Amino acid sequence: MSSSRRSRLPQTTDRRPPAGVAPTAVTRVATFVLLVAAGFVALLFAMRLTAAAFDCDFSPFSYLGMTADHASRAWLLAGVVVVLGVLVWLVLRHGEETLWLPGGGGGGVLVPARALARLAEDTACRHPEVVHADAVLRVREGAPGGTVRVYGRPLADPARLAAEVELAVRERLARVVGVAPARLVVRPRILTVPQLKRHLP
Repeated sequence: MSSSRRSRLPQTTDRRPPAGVAPTAVTRVATFVLLVAAGFVALLFAMRLTAAAFDCDFSPFSYLGMTADHASRAWLLAGVVVVLGVLVWLVLRHGEETLWLPGGGGGGVLVPARALARLAEDTACRHPEVVHADAVLRVREGAPGGTVRVYGRPLADPARLAAEVELAVRERLARVVGVAPARLVVRPRILTVPQLKRHLP
């Protein structure tokens, strides 16, 4: 059995969903409006088709102030499709980004971007002058990238700290993902002695 040289993603016992998984208020509202709008449009056309099946001239569109000609209905349907498309985009754009890591035998695994962010935070915190780290990573064209904010100990050199943390994070992400991060920005913040207590684990 061959062993992999790739670093493992950090294991966690936290069962809470990672950031980006829980739907935001915009997602909830867009989903609700999408369901209501789709149900309302489906009900209107179901009523009209039912009336036509029983050879009845009833049309719910006339009660809404819409003309019964085919051109008006076509424009109405086109408008509904556009609105529903926008709502679907609002719902889907908040989904969590994932990255496909190929494995042996043609298989692989989907890794959430938040897991890669935790890996970057864990790597940054290994630096002796880093007290705490927060990473926000995105997946673009098959490569991770984003921002890592590090909180350094008092009197640390911010430029040197940023350079060393960026190199370490880049190397570890490259080992895990198989490709170097497309864009990685490390933003250091050197803490004062009173601030240090608030950021200690």
